[in-house]
Amino acid sequence: MNHLYEILESAADNAPHKPALHFQNHTITYQDLKHVTDRLASGFKSIGLGVGDRVAILLPNVPHFVFSYFALLKIGATVIPISIMDKAAEIHHQLDDAEVRGLIYWQGLRTQVHQAICGLEQCNKIIVLGEQLELGEFRLTTLMETHAPYDHIEMVDPDDTALVFYTAGITGRPKGAELSHHNILSNVEACQSFFKFTEDDSVVAELPLSLPVGLTLILSTFIYARASIYLMPKFDPESILAIIAEKKPTYFIGMPSLYNALVAMDMEETPNLDSIKFWLSIGDAIKQETFEAFEAKFNAIILEGYGLTEAGPIVSFNTPSRERNPGSIGLPLPGIDLKILDQNGQEVRTGQVGEICIQGPSIMKGYRNKPEATKTALADGWLHTGDLARLDESGFPMIVARKKNVIMKSGFSVYPREVEKFLLAYPKIQEAVVVGLSDSNVGEEIYASVVLKAGEEATQEEIINYCRDMMAAYKAPKTIHFVLSLPKGPSGRIMREEVKQILTDKQRYS
Repeated sequence: MNHLYEILESAADNAPHKPALHFQNHTITYQDLKHVTDRLASGFKSIGLGVGDRVAILLPNVPHFVFSYFALLKIGATVIPISIMDKAAEIHHQLDDAEVRGLIYWQGLRTQVHQAICGLEQCNKIIVLGEQLELGEFRLTTLMETHAPYDHIEMVDPDDTALVFYTAGITGRPKGAELSHHNILSNVEACQSFFKFTEDDSVVAELPLSLPVGLTLILSTFIYARASIYLMPKFDPESILAIIAEKKPTYFIGMPSLYNALVAMDMEETPNLDSIKFWLSIGDAIKQETFEAFEAKFNAIILEGYGLTEAGPIVSFNTPSRERNPGSIGLPLPGIDLKILDQNGQEVRTGQVGEICIQGPSIMKGYRNKPEATKTALADGWLHTGDLARLDESGFPMIVARKKNVIMKSGFSVYPREVEKFLLAYPKIQEAVVVGLSDSNVGEEIYASVVLKAGEEATQEEIINYCRDMMAAYKAPKTIHFVLSLPKGPSGRIMREEVKQILTDKQRYS
């Protein structure tokens, strides 16, 4: 395969009547999935979208996300998936930086979208999922229902950009990691070679499809295997357990925060979840107590993996045939080389800590319009992840720290400087610094220390509410600490680690 659309085409040709998607009370076969997708591709062509256009998808986990994704790929467009939790300023940055021409969104996000597209003249193909239309908008379902199937795949070079995912990256504010058709296909094929999913398998899609893990490991790999996907539009632990108990899927993929939530659930009777072969954990290192408690409570086996957007995204996973230690990233997928280097560029020995570096066909092309950042991240032909790991006695890398200064909350990367930017825009705040502190439920929680301007007064509640209005809720600080001054070094730079230690001590003794 050289084109991502061929994943769907192959599944429809070889297993036309096999269920592809389950959503609420609806089941969509591979034959029907391809038919609807091809009709939507014609609809996109009819409004002027085509080869080389960049189009953003801002939808929850509903079938229309899948239709839109493959239809855009079929006409040669580049897809920019955006989280429905992002706020207007965050959406605007992605649309602007990617020079997006079209946007597909759910009508419940109309207020955010209208604010986000303000001033973006190039973004003029606005497609809405919903009944309410405003001037200049196109209805997604109408484009699907009123066009004959598009019978031509717009062929592109395998190295052409298929997806742009916005990520905090190795340094700096969110950048667009460009992934080609070849990058994603190689990661899908590696995942399939590693796990060996079959047509009899099925997976619960609780992770947003807008995330790299959701789009590659869940959607693309399971369709590649001609397996079935249960779409869940929102996070709901009780619904997850109910679906597993009733529908008997064979795999579940979640982040450590979800496993924390399931362990914490108070239930009169533990549901039968024996249909799940393996519970896959990705996005952050799972804690020992969560790992042990979950496996004991649900008689389950957790396989922990490691990945990052720039790597396509899956890098490695543990296997049931070897000892599983919480925090271990396991074995690299087929075709991926991994090494851990010290500060001198030498591979570390057992017990030593170094930076994880990766090489392989799924590694990104680079950051969009960021040649210097790309050069830094891809130095010497290796992706320098910024993630630190220690080799244990068995030779497995154990994650000891995520990217410097990146807060990992519920598997989402939160870059402190991005949150600080919004805090400093608040008219009452003079200075601000944001850090992450360990949290048993979400991995790391966000804390901010702020200095108010002279004569100003503010409450913690008003600043937190402001943050939630300006950015995705998971990025908003949990606590605001008001201080008269922040510790600074000789150059005047705020000493972030000292702030973190102060807040850690305050938390410990409060």
